[in-house]
Amino acid sequence: MFRAILDWLGGGVIKQFTGPLLAAYQAKLDAQNSEQRIEAEKTITRIEAARDIAVAEAGRAWSATSVGRWLIVVPFGLWWAAIYLVQIINPWFGLDLVVIDVPARIHDMALVLVPAIVIADAGAFAARQFRGK
Repeated sequence: MFRAILDWLGGGVIKQFTGPLLAAYQAKLDAQNSEQRIEAEKTITRIEAARDIAVAEAGRAWSATSVGRWLIVVPFGLWWAAIYLVQIINPWFGLDLVVIDVPARIHDMALVLVPAIVIADAGAFAARQFRGK
């Protein structure tokens, strides 16, 4: 089920992940001089390296991405689901259920780590699609 959700979300995430790479390629094509072209090539290299690392990490069972998925993404997703569920159930049944807020430091970390893990999964998904698997 988790994979299905990521695949469903993958379309938008892939656009966000590949957008900077496409922009860098366009900048290379539009370069007016060698300095601009070299800068665009450096940017392309950095983005491709980050993408390759994310894809490699997402493919390993005990990678940071895999472990982070279970320790960060799943609990944070369940917490958000609980918030929505309580908002739906309370008015229907006249209840006063409350979801306790995540501590601020954990919330701040999740705002960075969840997108990084989703992007790594999207990169792995995109790589599989390009390889034809």
